Amino acid sequence: MSEFTPTERTKVKRHAERANYDREVVHAILDQAFVCSVGFVVEGQPYVVPTNYVRDGERLLLHGSIASRLMKTLASGAPFV
Repeated sequence: MSEFTPTERTKVKRHAERANYDREVVHAILDQAFVCSVGFVVEGQPYVVPTNYVRDGERLLLHGSIASRLMKTLASGAPFV
């Protein structure tokens, strides 16, 4: 059983007893869906955008136009959640 090591930023704080960092469990949850909400900030304005994704091993590939605000922001290296 291989577990993800959460950081201070990614560690579940509310109802931490319900958190599961087991890699197989996390992958199974990700593989059950294909839509996620991506949050990011541009010039102080927060945005949350629903988008499609697929898991490729340890990576999540997000669907979107390279001209979209989301993709331009992610391409700039900005943090997202």
